[in-house]
Amino acid sequence: MTERSYFDSQSDDAFDSPRDGASAEAGRFANEFACARRMVDLTGPALTDAEPTGDVEEPHAQDHDAEAEQRWPSHPEILELLETLLEANPELVPAKETKGCEQPHAVYLPENYEPAYAYPLVVWFHDDGGSEADLSRVMPQISNRNYIGVALRGNTKLERGHGWSLDEAGVTSLVEDVRAVAVSMRREYHIHSERIYLAGFGRGATAAVEVMLRQPDWFGGVLSLNGQFPKIDPSLENLPELKDKRILLATSIDCQTTKVGDVVATGRLLYAAGMLVGTRVYQDSGRKPSKKMLRDIDSWLMDDICATDTAGLVA
Repeated sequence: MTERSYFDSQSDDAFDSPRDGASAEAGRFANEFACARRMVDLTGPALTDAEPTGDVEEPHAQDHDAEAEQRWPSHPEILELLETLLEANPELVPAKETKGCEQPHAVYLPENYEPAYAYPLVVWFHDDGGSEADLSRVMPQISNRNYIGVALRGNTKLERGHGWSLDEAGVTSLVEDVRAVAVSMRREYHIHSERIYLAGFGRGATAAVEVMLRQPDWFGGVLSLNGQFPKIDPSLENLPELKDKRILLATSIDCQTTKVGDVVATGRLLYAAGMLVGTRVYQDSGRKPSKKMLRDIDSWLMDDICATDTAGLVA
């Protein structure tokens, strides 16, 4: 993994050394004082090796000793240091364990998953009428070995399948669900912190773009396939986090909801905001993501990944 990201758990690895020579600066969700569990260990009753009373041997003496080796001894000097830190920074509070994602979701692992490799993560948003189960069909057509995939179930129930409620409350809740599932995924799998991408089709594409515009600093980019574009606030031009973020806007010739003119107009606005905008127009039917669309996701993602790697080598 690279440097700590916005998807690192607040309570996990709080004092670990940075991996891969990265900066130790914590991300937005690791800014709180993450020593609650250690404080319990430091201040809790110390286990002793006192001999049991009487002539009867303590039945679990061996287990007791093993547990004692795993417990931290009481260190007054460490407690004094922590108290000094808290006095100097009264706004710091003990971190709370981050909850896992409660929204139903599906996970896709690439063939021959290699734990030593930091994989990009694709967060897929299904169209209205679909579900998180669509991921098992979509990801192999993108690539069966380059990425880990995760898909959330739409946050509203439709007559058939699920969809996305994208009013203010719905988007706010969705952003939190994406954060929670990303934290959970990074706990379980080796995911590159700077290569987390959003992608979706139809109404799911609209949801993906909404999340990206809310928290552009969390993600490497977003792909919108046949999605209606949310209303773009002109103030986006003053949002520095959007600068150099990548977005692919795509539609089909016969798509009823997203015309070619919509792609061009939205692309101009996002380009003015500093984003790196790509566009595609497909001949395929607009009713579901075509094989060509999904293959192009792989090409678009690998262009970014390879460019990043090359930049790192030059630097």
